[in-house]
Amino acid sequence: MSNDADLPFSRDEYADRLRRMRRAMADADVTVAILTAPDTMAWLTGYRVRWYRQHTSTSMPPAQCIVVHVEEGSPFIIDAGYHEELARTGTVLDDVRTLPTSSEMHEASLADYVAFLADQIRPWAGTRVGMERWSCIPSPAVADVVDAMLEGLGCRIVDVTLPFRGIRRLKSSAEIGKIEQAQAATDAGIRAILAEATPQTTELEAWGIYSLGMVRAGGEPAALHETVAAGATVSALHRLSGRTALGSGPVVHPDMASSVDGYHARATRPLMFDGVPDESRRQVAIAAGAYDLVLQYGKVGAPWGQLIGALRSYFADSGAPGAGSAAYELGLSVAPTDFVGEFTWGMDDERDDVIEAGLVTNFESWTSLILVDTVVFEEAGPRFLSSLPRDVLEFA
Repeated sequence: MSNDADLPFSRDEYADRLRRMRRAMADADVTVAILTAPDTMAWLTGYRVRWYRQHTSTSMPPAQCIVVHVEEGSPFIIDAGYHEELARTGTVLDDVRTLPTSSEMHEASLADYVAFLADQIRPWAGTRVGMERWSCIPSPAVADVVDAMLEGLGCRIVDVTLPFRGIRRLKSSAEIGKIEQAQAATDAGIRAILAEATPQTTELEAWGIYSLGMVRAGGEPAALHETVAAGATVSALHRLSGRTALGSGPVVHPDMASSVDGYHARATRPLMFDGVPDESRRQVAIAAGAYDLVLQYGKVGAPWGQLIGALRSYFADSGAPGAGSAAYELGLSVAPTDFVGEFTWGMDDERDDVIEAGLVTNFESWTSLILVDTVVFEEAGPRFLSSLPRDVLEFA
């Protein structure tokens, strides 16, 4: 059994999560669920590893899952034999069922895994079984074999991706605390770049400076690789850091995240050497002005459409062609997935729902320059977490 001090949250919080999952299963008329998404397994039990075999040799198929019944007993995990200690000490689960054919010297085959899973599922033959169809794990080849096994047991497969992501959307105070810690670490990493980098520093070296500063401030690497990019446009944020010197472009874009126990926060600011042109200040001031609209219209219980409409009008009148904003849910994410949650909102949305307390998203606001932050929607009003100025930041 795990040492409670090693768990990210209390056992009471995990017990509440199980209750919420079982309610979602009952609402979906699902008898048993087979969890394979890394973030779902971590959210329910604390299970996190560095290797899920998502894209590996065909002789090493994905061979772990967590099985939950809508009413009976406790969830159990199926995993390789050499993961037994990890599963027992790193989760709230007491029931660990290892593949009998796996060991440090032998990998279980796909047939081994599916046959073992079938034995565990057989008591619920003929029922509706929930699977996370939008998970990258298992691979389509493995999923096809699992599906055939379940259909052979007379089971009907139901996609529970949206119900299971939905129960995680609104964060507890303990979860928000993790995100706040991650934000402080993210900010510290960006400040380290500002303090230490020179025009000759390469993008990869700056990424290393960020990583060390972020870790020293209590953060962990993000599920999606962070990047530092030198260039003129924000499209550089979607490429990997390389050997380009930071001084080669007019702007340095550190597109950063960090996590604490898998809970993510985000921050991006434009960085410059040797003074900031007036036009750059003007562009980033337009992007920063959108934050005020979130604070004004992003109140719990208010219609999303009101906030989105205000942002549309603001950017249309801003005099900055192509300017806009968008956001996606932040929370628990585990590699190899990224940190983009299910819930998104942006200027092209037509929504008729209202803002709920406990939602955490990023907030991206851009012109020719971009600002990215983390925002928590709370009863007292929306709260941005980053302590970095909403401006172009200058290197030391």
